[in-house]
Amino acid sequence: MNVEMERKIDEYIAGHHYRQINSVLLCKDNEILAGCYYNGFHENSKNAIMSVAKSIMSVCAGIALDKGVIQSLDEPVYKYIHEFSKGLEPFHRMITIRHLLTMTSGIYWNGGVHYHCPMMQQLRQSGDWISHIADCAVVDIPGTRYNYKEWDVILLAKLLDVVCGDMYDFINDNLFEPLEIEAKRWYKSPCGIYYSVGNGEDTDNESQFKLKATDMMKIGQLFLNGGTYGEQQIISENYIKQAVTPLKCNPGYGFLWWIWEGQYGCRGYGGQSITVIPNKNAVIVTQATPTDRGMGYFDVVDYCREILI
Repeated sequence: MNVEMERKIDEYIAGHHYRQINSVLLCKDNEILAGCYYNGFHENSKNAIMSVAKSIMSVCAGIALDKGVIQSLDEPVYKYIHEFSKGLEPFHRMITIRHLLTMTSGIYWNGGVHYHCPMMQQLRQSGDWISHIADCAVVDIPGTRYNYKEWDVILLAKLLDVVCGDMYDFINDNLFEPLEIEAKRWYKSPCGIYYSVGNGEDTDNESQFKLKATDMMKIGQLFLNGGTYGEQQIISENYIKQAVTPLKCNPGYGFLWWIWEGQYGCRGYGGQSITVIPNKNAVIVTQATPTDRGMGYFDVVDYCREILI
């Protein structure tokens, strides 16, 4: 550990009165240089990761593709989800796995404010999540317009559950166990859909999916190292390159991974982040307790990048 680097991070957090930040990790050349913990958190504490789990689902899709469980990202969704083969919407049969990974299915979505989303409340009350989504209008030709939405991720979870036998078991067997990550099973809705951010808006709810900061670091390092962990190839470098290639309709997004100039990563509501910086061979992780303000603490990530040796 670099004591001076940790001191600088501590001073930055204190100086900005960021009382909700729980963990900040900075890794370079596969070595953790700084591990800063607050609010009683420590290296074995777990924090709700929120939508960082979407990026983990992308990793799952990539491994499924590598193993031939999915033949192509351009396979139509209706092949696996029969509700999309009924002709309820003319564009349903055009939606592919790639469109789900890139949030470009074209299905109507209005996200509301943060996680206080009326459309999600209606979904939870429906009793059949997939049929509910299939009843929503398709307002854009699939693949033409990016719109960040839960619908595409829920459909991807259903699809991966179908092709993998059980999505969480597949993730655990092919990602978590090889990376030596211990994680409890994700929340599953009463209608049988895995939903990684739990059964409601309460981020302290036990149904929330949680990981240690060091677990999140391993996922960032996996991408930084071309899909390898130790001597094992977990996911192909080819998929990683596709996942962090900017979309034509949104240069800031790939396959459920966010992209910035010279860096890419995962983001979750309220300050959960993994940032990969290839030209510095570095990964930065932040965890925080979400509040209604929806703080992202991107300046903390920027500061950590600046003080990298």
